[in-house]
Amino acid sequence: MESNEILYLAIVLFTCYGFNLAQGLRAAINRGDTVRVTPKILCSIYCISVSIIAIKIVPAFSELFTFLHVFIILFQGAMIWYPKPD
Repeated sequence: MESNEILYLAIVLFTCYGFNLAQGLRAAINRGDTVRVTPKILCSIYCISVSIIAIKIVPAFSELFTFLHVFIILFQGAMIWYPKPD
């Protein structure tokens, strides 16, 4: 029995947790709280690491999955690093 399904489920859970972390930072930014650079860097490293691990785990024939995780990295990065809207 292959464990690809379990690995995929783990990646989905880690990606959801990355969005949860990014949303927490985004909410603090939108409230006007002072958000230090260190949590932004750590959250970015976490999100990028999860996406890179996901891309490496999935077989090479799944090009769509790679594009999806590149989009996820960009989306989470925008949530973390963009300033508060006016």
